Amino acid sequence: MANMEYELSTINKKINRLEKTQIIKNYYLILGGGKIGTAFLQYARKNRFPFILVIDRDENVPASREAKIIKTEDELANLLKNKASASLLEETLKSSRAAGENKEENKRENNGQKTVGENIESQYYFYKMDLDSVPFLLNYGIPEYIIPAVPCHAVAYMLSYLLKFPLRAGENQSPKEIQNKNQEKNSLVSELIIRPEDKKLMSFFEKLTASFPEDVIAGSYPEQGMLFFSYAREGEICPDSCPGPRDRCPTFGRKKPETITEYTGKLLRNLPGWVFESHQMKPGIGGLKGIDFKQNLLEIFEYIGKFNENKNKETFQNLEDRTFFVATTCTCHGILNLFYIT
Repeated sequence: MANMEYELSTINKKINRLEKTQIIKNYYLILGGGKIGTAFLQYARKNRFPFILVIDRDENVPASREAKIIKTEDELANLLKNKASASLLEETLKSSRAAGENKEENKRENNGQKTVGENIESQYYFYKMDLDSVPFLLNYGIPEYIIPAVPCHAVAYMLSYLLKFPLRAGENQSPKEIQNKNQEKNSLVSELIIRPEDKKLMSFFEKLTASFPEDVIAGSYPEQGMLFFSYAREGEICPDSCPGPRDRCPTFGRKKPETITEYTGKLLRNLPGWVFESHQMKPGIGGLKGIDFKQNLLEIFEYIGKFNENKNKETFQNLEDRTFFVATTCTCHGILNLFYIT
C-alpha cells in the first residue's frame, strides 16, 4: 500500500510539474550534432532561426564547430532561463496587443519603432550532453521544436529518463537482470523484452506486427520490443533532400496508400499508445512540435497514474494488459517501442 502511494505521489508530481512547464517559442533543440544535426543547424543559420541549441555527448562533433560552445551547466541554465523569460514576455505583450490593452506598444508599432521580440540576433549554441540529461533541459521549458538527429529512438530514451528507468542498461545483462534492476529501482514503467520461448508474448507481438502491411515492416525485434517501419526497401537509401510527400515516394516511384503515421494511429484501436509525429523541418529532416510532445507526455503520465490507482490482481496477471507503445513517425518512416507498467 505504501509503495503504491509512493508511485502515485511520484507520477502526480511529474504531472503537476509538466503542466506548468512553458513552451519556449522560437527555441529549436537539436538532439545530436553529427551529419543530420549539422545539416539542420546550417539550414537554421541560413534562414536566421532565432535560437538553436545542439546537444551531443561528443564534444568534437561537426555541429560543435558551427555554434558557440557552452562550457558549464550554470551557463546553460542561465541561458535557458533568459530565453524562457523573453519568450514569456513576448507572448504576454502579443496577448495584450491583441486585446487592445497595450496602447503604447501599439503606438510604437504604428510609428515603425521596434517592439519587444523584434530584430533579436540569432543565437546558435552547442553543449556537451547526452540524452539522459534532457530532463534537466526541460526543467527550464520545452522547445517549440525538437529535432532528433541521433541513431536511436530519441522519444523512447527521453521517456525512459523522464520516468527514470534504464533501456538496455548493459550489453552483458540478460533481459531478466534488466527487468529485476528496473523493479529494484521502483520503476513505474519498463521496456518490454520478449524472449523466443515466451509463446504467449511472442503471439502478442506477432499480432501487433500483423496490424501493419507487410511491405512497410522494415524490422521486427521482439527481444527489444521494437518495430521499424519504412516505405523504402532493404538497400534503398532516401536522398537527403526528399520532400516526403504523403501519397507517393518520388524517389522509388512507390504509392503510399496511407502514411506510416496513419498506419500507426490505427493501432490505437487495439492497444494503448502514443504517436509522436515528426513534421518536416526541411527536406529530409523532421522535428517534433513541443506542444505535441508535452501533451503526449502528460497523457502518458496520466495513463500510468490512473492504471496504478485502479490496478488489481486481474489487470496485473497478464503482461500484455499492462503494455503500451510509444512511436515516432512521419509520412515514410517510423519506429515503435513497447513498454509495460510494472
